Amino acid sequence: MKRIANNKARAYVEKLEEFQGSNMLGKWLKQGNGRDYDNELYVVYSYGSHFPMYVYDDKERKWLGNSDKYSRSTTRQQSQARPSDVDIWYNTEQLKEVIWHGGLVESVMARAST
Repeated sequence: MKRIANNKARAYVEKLEEFQGSNMLGKWLKQGNGRDYDNELYVVYSYGSHFPMYVYDDKERKWLGNSDKYSRSTTRQQSQARPSDVDIWYNTEQLKEVIWHGGLVESVMARAST
């Protein structure tokens, strides 16, 4: 995984390339929730996996953004890594559900079945 300065993150995010910044990480997830995903998710995290900033659902070809604010440094990271076209804004818990279920459609279906 390539180590980069945070101010270079957007270029890596736009190309969906994995990177490690200063307390920021962009990586592909191919499995989770104890199973393989049907599709792949590209996730950009701030300060570990507790705060996903952006998720790209490869099957739906949609960018999801985190509408929550966490700290001044995380807000700066959100600005540095923001993809040019975010389709849907979710809060932190909703984004974690998307990641947990392996995609946007899967998380909506899980929510509808409860």
